[in-house]
Amino acid sequence: MEKFFWIIDLLIPLSMIVIGISYKNNYPKEINNFHGYRTSLSMKSKETWIYAHKRASKIYFILGVILCICIVIIKLIKPISEEYLSLINVFLGIVFLIIPIPIIENELKNKFK
Repeated sequence: MEKFFWIIDLLIPLSMIVIGISYKNNYPKEINNFHGYRTSLSMKSKETWIYAHKRASKIYFILGVILCICIVIIKLIKPISEEYLSLINVFLGIVFLIIPIPIIENELKNKFK
């Protein structure tokens, strides 16, 4: 059962790392409503679309690595039961998934007025 919780806990940070790597050069080339970093600001023009994906790839990769390291350290210390620890780690993962959105949106507002 411990392996299951390791997989669940590392699913979000590893996904963030994979997204960061894959979007570095392989982001969706055309603006679409189905795939990619889709916000009203990022979809305004081709330039904003490209900029948003390049920034998202860097930020998601860095945050994914940081989150992965934090989760491994937390799991090795294990001050509480696996179930509660997994809930905390998933919550941290969701927070780390949301953090880049206001950062990128603010950069898009300032760069593309």
